[in-house]
Amino acid sequence: MTNESIPVPVTPFQLKLKDFCVWIETKFERRLSRFGFALRMAIAAAVFYAIFHLQKTWLADAPGALRFASWLLFGWAAFWTILEIVRRFHDLGRTGGLFWALAIPYWGIWKVSGLFHLADKFPELWWPWVAMLALCYWPIWLTLQLFFRNGTEGPNGYDGREFYQDLGNSR
Repeated sequence: MTNESIPVPVTPFQLKLKDFCVWIETKFERRLSRFGFALRMAIAAAVFYAIFHLQKTWLADAPGALRFASWLLFGWAAFWTILEIVRRFHDLGRTGGLFWALAIPYWGIWKVSGLFHLADKFPELWWPWVAMLALCYWPIWLTLQLFFRNGTEGPNGYDGREFYQDLGNSR
């Protein structure tokens, strides 16, 4: 005896969660222009700056709930920024996994410069900056491509997935 003919009960919460996951996944399907990408990155930078400014000034001595809310907002902004970068990579005909080729080297430079206080010693100690930038030639090239290269023609390889089109018919 098999379970194939027995329907599985699904709660309304599970249906809403499935709809949310499908909505997130289909965000990768649409095209994103160079101008649209640059505008969204400028908005993201302004949001990150505002959050960090609020955390340093107004929320420095605030209760934990307000600081937690600011970090939730930061996480939401980071999630959508990553999503937009992945969408732009898809428009260029590349995999979204290249996001990590951008994030890890830039994060490493930020951490190394903070660890050794290189920003405070910049005029005298210029060679570590040159060495770190030389190690980041590939991420710098990828960043320039995100902002200045035209997307590929036709579907970006992530459009029109039959799975999501048929998902609405399965209910």
